[in-house]
Amino acid sequence: MDCQIKRAYYKLFFLCTKKGSRFLPNPLPKQTGRLGPLKESRQMILFVDVQLKKIYAQGNKYPWIRPEACPRCSHYKLWGHGYVTRLFDGFRDALFLKCYRCPDCGCVITFRPKSHFMAIQSSTSSILSSISCRIKTGRWPPWGAKSRKRHWLVNLRRNIKVHLTNTWAQGEIAGFARLQALGIVPVSVRIM
Repeated sequence: MDCQIKRAYYKLFFLCTKKGSRFLPNPLPKQTGRLGPLKESRQMILFVDVQLKKIYAQGNKYPWIRPEACPRCSHYKLWGHGYVTRLFDGFRDALFLKCYRCPDCGCVITFRPKSHFMAIQSSTSSILSSISCRIKTGRWPPWGAKSRKRHWLVNLRRNIKVHLTNTWAQGEIAGFARLQALGIVPVSVRIM
């Protein structure tokens, strides 16, 4: 039944947009599950101190430490929720990172190494060393793709202007450290 409602809604959406109308009837009903209406974001990333080489060697047999409680609602028990694969520099294959799920609020907790920023494959230290090499010598280090490093530097300069204002005169390396201390990913494309 649910599939038929969606088809009818999308068919009506196509007809309305084809005629140039922006009016649509009642939106799709909110999908509900056992936990009630779906919330916008039910994902959380926890940064943990792990060694990627051990995760690579052991795969999904790596002994992850289960959190004692849900970070969102403090529920005492978390369920194992399988693994998610993520790519990191220096590893040919994707690595298995553990996920847990809270049965109370539905939050999915995914682990990520502390040595890496969120959604970036390179480690924080390699990003900082390549940017500092470029600033000090005027050349990029020989390893890795230059286009990726250029993006890091451009994004760092933009984030410094946005978050630390145009009057920041302490340099890009100090700006990198300051943005990191503020909890902002210095080389992120997104402005938060």
